[in-house]
Amino acid sequence: MTYNEYLKQDYDALVEAANKISGNSPLALDLLHYCIVDFSYKKNMQEILDSGGTRFYIIRMMMTQQRSVTGPFYRNYVKRSLPILGDAKEEKEEDLDVSRIKLLLDQLPWYDRELFKLFTEGQHNYKTLSELTLIPRTSISLTIRRVREYIKNNI
Repeated sequence: MTYNEYLKQDYDALVEAANKISGNSPLALDLLHYCIVDFSYKKNMQEILDSGGTRFYIIRMMMTQQRSVTGPFYRNYVKRSLPILGDAKEEKEEDLDVSRIKLLLDQLPWYDRELFKLFTEGQHNYKTLSELTLIPRTSISLTIRRVREYIKNNI
């Protein structure tokens, strides 16, 4: 069985596992897809596929990545999804706005959300962000404008 055939067959079960492992977090699919890609680079991938232990292996990968605060998934996804305006230490009115903004950002497509976070957290302008990501400046400005408008209209 090829890896693509396995994914077609078992994808729904893996999505369900990702939701359980992440506590139905908005990052559940990011966790699953991170592990799917990571698994595809394993040298013994075909051996694991042939043994029938692929689901168990990917689920263990997801559990490890979800629980690690020093791993690459935490660094690239979880840490970046923390409130964009600072840590919420006390329940203040502005902290509630931060939580609402975070929830709104979690509802956006991955591209829009990550580009907006890079723009706001990295204190980039359109030009430096374009140089960093190799995304055309006009595309960045349109995306940032669209996300700002979405947040403003829904907060």
